[in-house]
Amino acid sequence: MDAPYLEPNVAEPQKQPAEVPEDTATTVHNHNNGYSSDSRAHYSSSYTPLYDADQQSRFNQSPTLSTYQPQLPPSSSRPSSGLSSGAERHGYSQQSQDLQKQSSQAASKNSVVIKVGMVGDAQIGKTSLMVKYVEGSWDEDYIQTLGVNFMEKTISIRNTEITFSIWDLGGQREFVNMLPLVCNDAVAILFMFDLTRKSTLNSIKEWYRQGRGFNKTAIPFLVGTKYDHFVNFPREDQEEISIQAKRFAKAMKASLIFSSTSHSINVQKIFKIVLSKAFDLKCTIPEIENVGEPLLLYKNL
Repeated sequence: MDAPYLEPNVAEPQKQPAEVPEDTATTVHNHNNGYSSDSRAHYSSSYTPLYDADQQSRFNQSPTLSTYQPQLPPSSSRPSSGLSSGAERHGYSQQSQDLQKQSSQAASKNSVVIKVGMVGDAQIGKTSLMVKYVEGSWDEDYIQTLGVNFMEKTISIRNTEITFSIWDLGGQREFVNMLPLVCNDAVAILFMFDLTRKSTLNSIKEWYRQGRGFNKTAIPFLVGTKYDHFVNFPREDQEEISIQAKRFAKAMKASLIFSSTSHSINVQKIFKIVLSKAFDLKCTIPEIENVGEPLLLYKNL
């Protein structure tokens, strides 16, 4: 299935907004410095906060892609010294051209980091969804998260490199003291539940209350997991869960997305919609609102 594209709503006075093309490159960053062999960080139950809880998020206002400028080194260009012919004789000409080309490419690119927090009860599939999006792989035997997992994925759109920094909080209550680490400075928070366990949906109220206590500006998403199992439930059970999820999403003013990691249902679309909302871009992904299908509702919240 071809992924839908995003069209930016550009504030500049022009008749038609330019289309944002599909991702042109993807880079995965795994962090292994003192972390476990599965490339995800595991923190102890105590930590030193990386962020000031009172710090205002840099995404309080809708940013635009042109807002972010990379920190480039000082230009090394200078007037000709008359030694170019000597450099060519020593084989330095090509190297100089390569460096100039790299510098030109760096100067033409902007860099943006989008932090995404993931919270919800234990064993609902948060880590699986993160790994599926970042690495494209899925393993039903993932070890339960103890503390916080952290992964990054970088995509390139035109001349902008966008890095999704994804933070996954273990669902056990003893790790709730790490909630600020996941929520502070997040552009979006995914409040996640298992579609096959109604109790995990009921828990969303408390997760939302606590998450909002640390970050009132993050874009909320209500994400149901394990849709591949849920679709086999009796019709009346599917309707009950779907209606309750819609009611919760409406109260939260959150997008509602049903997903399946094992069957790659709506995994990529979650982060495309995060991107569109973070930068106020037009998203052409069609909504799905019928019971019996993987719900995908993100407009007119």
